[in-house]
Amino acid sequence: MPDRTHTLHWAEIIGRKLREHRKSCGLSLEELSRISGSTVPTLSHLERGTRDVKLSTLVSLAGALRIELPELFNEVSKPNDDLQSEGTPVGYDLDDA
Repeated sequence: MPDRTHTLHWAEIIGRKLREHRKSCGLSLEELSRISGSTVPTLSHLERGTRDVKLSTLVSLAGALRIELPELFNEVSKPNDDLQSEGTPVGYDLDDA
């Protein structure tokens, strides 16, 4: 099971990507809320990386933003990014279980 640091790392990446895509679509939190069915407070927490997100919520948000789900997991950052990454988390090899 991944530790809390790795969970927060990915929550921040996904949150940043959600915000980037929402803004590039010209949507407010209220508009995305209406389209996706998620509440504004939930969206705000997700964008800030302070809340775990269910897969069904991510699927709904990706659909509302008209993007493919994997785009939310892209870890490439912009030069002026205010998020300081602690590095890429170590993956798990399910074949070694």
